[in-house]
Amino acid sequence: MKKPGKHKVLKIVAIVLAVLLLAGCGVAAYLYSQVADAFDEGDAGSLNQQTDPDIEAGGDRFYNLLLVGIDYDSEDENRDYAQGKGNTDVILYVQIDRDNGSVNAFQIPRDTYAGEEMGGGIKTNTGKINEVYANGPDQKNKINNLANKIYELFKLPVDDYVAIDMEAFKTMLNNMGGIEMYVPWDITAVNKETGEEEILVPQGTHRISGDTAEVILRNRNYGTADYKRLETQQYFYAALVKSLLTEYTLADYYDTCKVIAHYIDTSLDITELWGLYATMLKVDPANIYIVRAPGGAANINGHQQVYYVDRDSCADILNQHFRPAENPVPAEQLGLITGETYLYGMNVDPGRTMGDVMNEAEEGQAELDASSAASSDSTDAAA
Repeated sequence: MKKPGKHKVLKIVAIVLAVLLLAGCGVAAYLYSQVADAFDEGDAGSLNQQTDPDIEAGGDRFYNLLLVGIDYDSEDENRDYAQGKGNTDVILYVQIDRDNGSVNAFQIPRDTYAGEEMGGGIKTNTGKINEVYANGPDQKNKINNLANKIYELFKLPVDDYVAIDMEAFKTMLNNMGGIEMYVPWDITAVNKETGEEEILVPQGTHRISGDTAEVILRNRNYGTADYKRLETQQYFYAALVKSLLTEYTLADYYDTCKVIAHYIDTSLDITELWGLYATMLKVDPANIYIVRAPGGAANINGHQQVYYVDRDSCADILNQHFRPAENPVPAEQLGLITGETYLYGMNVDPGRTMGDVMNEAEEGQAELDASSAASSDSTDAAA
């Protein structure tokens, strides 16, 4: 049989590649058509944050994204003040520094004291920031209530937002097949019938589903409640980042988008979300810094316990990590109150990178494995 000539072989290869390329484009176009229209602003509305022109936001250097987890749980007696409109159970401010190719994330506790006023003469029920989204003056664009309050308190501008129903968040994780997460300590709760503390999720590395993730992320059975809960969430974020870097594909991404798109309100369209996802994949975990708002528990009106953010410490953190060095914002320009007495002392988080959290997770699991092996050897020897 006569072998095809070199030029003919190249022509065949070119045709095959062209067919594969067209097929790939066809698949991408189909996937796009399935999810593109599902991403919209929904109940959260349009973002129109009111900012101070005298405070430099960093120009094109910074891209600022507000990530919000909305909880619609009406069975919890402590969450009924939103009247079905949802409370912000997770508030995460994410800033991409284009100059440095790094990401900074600022965790805002849901119980943060936001003041008695939400704007427009509307009073808060609890003084906590997690009710501002639902009960603020702009009921058509509820995301503005939260974005404007964040700017008032922290002077942090918001370019875009993503608000996700916590139920959809569970669906997303289940659709991903769960993720491998190191749980840094036993997740416990007090049994209402017996009054005894029981372990819900033991310390260690587990493949966690959406339901288990909810238990871990929302648990507040700690001495420092929200502050400790945010640290637990850091381990979850690290596990999610690792999963996206090592296990996730483009097809998985679109498949997940198709499942949860209708439960997400966002100012971004599907192409912008894909661009954001692709950008995050390029950032080394060592360059993703995360920090909790410093502060502690205090009483308001003699009985309501809230989380007071320490103004001076917060100004230092924001100026060091979230603003241009040449444009710091003085503490007195933040809308945070000062001079409060903390019930259990004040917490100041130095922050750490996702790389640090991943390393601590590996070390923690190694210690557990060593302890388990030593215990097993001791039992064998006794036998």
